[in-house]
Amino acid sequence: MRGRFRLPSERGSVSSASPPETAFPFPTQIVYDGSADRLRVAVDIDPLPADDVTVRAGARRLQIAVDRDDGVVRRTVTPLPPDLVFGDDREAVYNNGVLTVSLETRVHHW
Repeated sequence: MRGRFRLPSERGSVSSASPPETAFPFPTQIVYDGSADRLRVAVDIDPLPADDVTVRAGARRLQIAVDRDDGVVRRTVTPLPPDLVFGDDREAVYNNGVLTVSLETRVHHW
């Protein structure tokens, strides 16, 4: 199954703490490419369908939730350097059991 998702801006609150790796049982790769101003996250959720995945992105957090038979597991990711925020260019693609999320990053002057 292949799907393309638009990432809505998040208006609600999301826990700022990332759960321990053992709490999120799916292999995850997180790559920050500073020269391209992108954060890319790939999650292998095979054999679960795209309908069981929720992706939310706010200015400072990306949350991936996967609905399984035994409950929902979540992974929250924030930009690596503390002065970065996510920009408006956001994309999530599900292909052959792998969810790939790509988010623009930009420097925010507090």
